[in-house]
Amino acid sequence: MSEIVLTARDLTRHYDVSQGLFKPHATVRALNGVSFELEAGKTLAVVGESGCGKSTLARALTLIEEPSSGSLKIAGQEVAGATKAQRKQLRKDVQMVFQSPYASLNPRQKIGDQLAEPLLINTGLSAAERREKVQAMIKQVGLRPEHYQRYPHMFSGGQRQRIALARAMMLQPKVLVADEPTSALDVSIQAQVLNLFMDMQQEFNTGYVFISHNLAVVRHVADSVLVMYLGRPAEMGPKEEIYSRPLHPYTQALLSATPAIHPDPLKPKIKIVGELPNPLNPPSGCAFHKRCPYATERCSTEVPELRPVDNRQVACHYAEQFVA
Repeated sequence: MSEIVLTARDLTRHYDVSQGLFKPHATVRALNGVSFELEAGKTLAVVGESGCGKSTLARALTLIEEPSSGSLKIAGQEVAGATKAQRKQLRKDVQMVFQSPYASLNPRQKIGDQLAEPLLINTGLSAAERREKVQAMIKQVGLRPEHYQRYPHMFSGGQRQRIALARAMMLQPKVLVADEPTSALDVSIQAQVLNLFMDMQQEFNTGYVFISHNLAVVRHVADSVLVMYLGRPAEMGPKEEIYSRPLHPYTQALLSATPAIHPDPLKPKIKIVGELPNPLNPPSGCAFHKRCPYATERCSTEVPELRPVDNRQVACHYAEQFVA
């Protein structure tokens, strides 16, 4: 049994939002009851439309924001109630690679200094030892020794994302959260960067939470998939189960919209109609019912619980009907 490096139980993140001078404050439930476990060396992909809560989940997992409620354990250590010293250790164990390789690096600081900074803050290594470790990591991500003295503007987008990954891996974290790490890159570069991510995972046995809206990319990197809709899990399970036989209508629609090299002409296309609901005023019952082609009266009044169906978890009243 592999080590569990990350455990979330009923994780929520709510925001109090002002609607105007004469209107009452409203609550946005950006994250509304997310639970999962992540093993060392495995990848959980989190997918869904913009506004589904993916990036909010990333900020909660990396301790950038406090969860409103629920439990979050990093390497077995509960985050809630942790002391300042414990939180410092937890931050070493979970690192993040951001979406934009252009905004996540300091333009005024040399690459070598940026990679050495985590070691300077968190270890007692000498300057020579730090430099040695940075040079080794630069080589490991496919860059050259002379890049140590260069500034971020002297690199391409793909090279910058390699540098961002190198910086995140300097402390050999147990968990890496990658928030759309290839979406800002040229398609020709994406595969190289993804392969580097997978090589580094194998090298350090790091658990990945890989956030993406690109289901083709997810199929390449994930072991399991969490599909989110309006802050709640819609479906979660092993990658192959979800890709071969999606049981939630929302998952079916997402996969139906994914371009394929050899599309199945007999497979019906499922279209999602309408826009993502206003998170300030979500629909009653199942949040997806107004866009779902299979919705019934029950869907508009009763919130479906996430429950086990056919080797995965599904939040749909009628999931059994889709089991082949």
